[in-house]
Amino acid sequence: MERQFPVNLPEGYVEFFKNLESFENEKEINLKNKCSFEKYDLLPLLASNAKPLLQLKGINIEEELYKEIFLDLLSFVAELRPETVPVMNTLRENVDELNFPAIIDEFIADDSAYFAKAAEELGVSEELFIFVLDHSLRPFLRIYASTYQEALANDEFQSWNLPTICPICGSKSHFSRLRTNDGRRFMFCDRCFSEWEARYLQCIYCGNNEPGSIKYMSIENDEAYQIYTCEKCKGYLKTYDERQSGKPTDLYIANIETIYLDMLAQEKGYTNHDFGINK
Repeated sequence: MERQFPVNLPEGYVEFFKNLESFENEKEINLKNKCSFEKYDLLPLLASNAKPLLQLKGINIEEELYKEIFLDLLSFVAELRPETVPVMNTLRENVDELNFPAIIDEFIADDSAYFAKAAEELGVSEELFIFVLDHSLRPFLRIYASTYQEALANDEFQSWNLPTICPICGSKSHFSRLRTNDGRRFMFCDRCFSEWEARYLQCIYCGNNEPGSIKYMSIENDEAYQIYTCEKCKGYLKTYDERQSGKPTDLYIANIETIYLDMLAQEKGYTNHDFGINK
């Protein structure tokens, strides 16, 4: 059954991202036999460093493989979003000028100035440029991250002190889930699909846990999808409460579908403290 939304979302908005997720899933499956990454002992590394794994160790992606995914994504976006065709064509025409190893390094470093300058030199939208580079990278990151999910789920993983930042790829998380059987909160990274635990009644931004200052709201007949807010830093976090529905959901799509919760939170003066390109 198709989920009914409490507000009207832009036409084709959710469908585009569902198709994009399918595209990325297909690329991830195809890449599994073409690339592999060195495995590290994750928990000691995170315990002794205040940086995600990708920033500590980097990632070795074959340039031609990344270029291949990038070109396929240009065609995908152009087909589903005809208004982007001029930008997609410009990027395709200039693909040999793009330094893909440097692009990967700058994504890891979260260097927005690098991408702003590159987009300006190409004469394309910075937002679209970052979008296609980012989503071309995601299938690789999900393969890279998949080997660490068991370690992140381990109860020994208590040392990560950056709950908004993915401990694997460094992307910022805007979404969490409350687990069905015990209500424990797990943050979700929509870039590499990692999950890691965060304290239930504590602000993920400022650490505030004063009684009465962490609240939540939901929309009538949509109770599983919630916003947790902090009265100290005015931050908000979108959350899917599995206890309300009794079942898991696709967190990537749930984050996309709940844009109306972002609107509601921001209308009430809350922020998700976005910064950089890894937001």
